[in-house]
Amino acid sequence: MTTDSSESVPDDATAPFWAGLREGVLDLPRCRSCAELVWYPRSQCPRCMSADLSWERLSGRGTVYSFTVNRRGQGAYRGRPPFVLAYVELEEGPRVMSHVVGVDPEEVRVGVPVRLSDRRPDGEEAAPDLLRFEPAVR
Repeated sequence: MTTDSSESVPDDATAPFWAGLREGVLDLPRCRSCAELVWYPRSQCPRCMSADLSWERLSGRGTVYSFTVNRRGQGAYRGRPPFVLAYVELEEGPRVMSHVVGVDPEEVRVGVPVRLSDRRPDGEEAAPDLLRFEPAVR
């Protein structure tokens, strides 16, 4: 992801990830040399440094690994209701930082199953291409 003066712009290494989120799916690169699933998307494997990557569609399911409830938003989050920021451990292995939406923040617990979500929190006007999860029934 490269940044200009006002917004983030996908680059060649991250464009498939952001395009997938806009379509409601989670795609990540996998290294063809060592089989490492690469989080966060980038142009080479952090494990073996190979640039031989291919994109893989993931399940979009995982569990809450850790979380915090933010009650005092700053900047763009100022004045918004409390929200959950969590590390989600994907079924495929990587832990990703994300928001957990569609649930009362007081009900979130470590180990809660979640799935990829395109739901926007109340009052949020952000683009749909943000990584968010919501509670899942397994």
